[in-house]
Amino acid sequence: MEFDESNIEFVQAGPEMVLELLAEKNHHDTSAAVAHQNIAAQLWPHLRALEYATGQLLAVGEDVDLLAGASPDSPRLADSIDDYEEGELLAAHMPHTDQPPHHGLRLRSARNHEVGAADLVLANLPLADTRALTRSTKTDMAMMHHGVIRDALTWLRPGGLLVTTAHRQLLEGTDAQPRRSIAKHADLIAAVRLPASALRRALLLDSPVDLLMLRRREPGHPPAGLNFIERSPVHIHDAPDMLINDCYAIAPWAAAGNIVPDPIDPDMTTVAPMGGDFGRTLSEALATHTDIAIDDGLYAKQRPARRARPAPPQNTPHNPSTGPEPHAL
Repeated sequence: MEFDESNIEFVQAGPEMVLELLAEKNHHDTSAAVAHQNIAAQLWPHLRALEYATGQLLAVGEDVDLLAGASPDSPRLADSIDDYEEGELLAAHMPHTDQPPHHGLRLRSARNHEVGAADLVLANLPLADTRALTRSTKTDMAMMHHGVIRDALTWLRPGGLLVTTAHRQLLEGTDAQPRRSIAKHADLIAAVRLPASALRRALLLDSPVDLLMLRRREPGHPPAGLNFIERSPVHIHDAPDMLINDCYAIAPWAAAGNIVPDPIDPDMTTVAPMGGDFGRTLSEALATHTDIAIDDGLYAKQRPARRARPAPPQNTPHNPSTGPEPHAL
């Protein structure tokens, strides 16, 4: 159902559903192009530091051409996540410069053989900054973003990197299963929570957005990177401790602002901007995450696959009919 005052079903909907439909309409009607250019400007130097500098790039979602570093003056190719629902992916060779705009970037429709071997995937997930007010919408949002992330991870080679926006509900939902599912296949090497209204300044578009870097794990390697399956208490100034995802509880500096109680959803935290542009705080958080990932060997270089260790022998009772029991070593 869409926001439509002439639709009888809309008129009869509850107030929370009406507000969610209004948030979705405002999301589609309001541009976030300037914010996405800002994110790209902070992101790309750190992708270079992680050595994602050559190979194949895939991209999907609204403004993802801007996140890829395309010039704002170039023809727009990615205006809506609906492209993904139709199976449309954009592809390009990795740009050769650290800082956008990448004037030599040539985005085009991806070919079948390019899906599954990409070095870098950029995904801008739908409705990441919209208010989710009902329990069903919160669950649907987490599951939708989980599904796209799981798909996007299959587009990567082992050791490849997914950079994606996500609704906070993915990391903050009480059901940890979507996070557990992602953690089976990828390591979270960076997570930065952007402040409320960072992308768009419009009614009901003030949910903080997570910018995540997920590295597809090579076969046989144990999980590494940031813990993000569970939630833990975090200290809130002038308020009781509140639950937040472990990746922010351990590293509250990765929130690009002050962590405060959400004024509309009292069981959740939000990020209040510290004034001015969030770009500097985003860059500083990404720099720290990047240094840690490099120290841990979690960058572009693909680690050799490890063979699974054989299971230890099982202790079984000795059968006297087979002869005397051997002496222990």
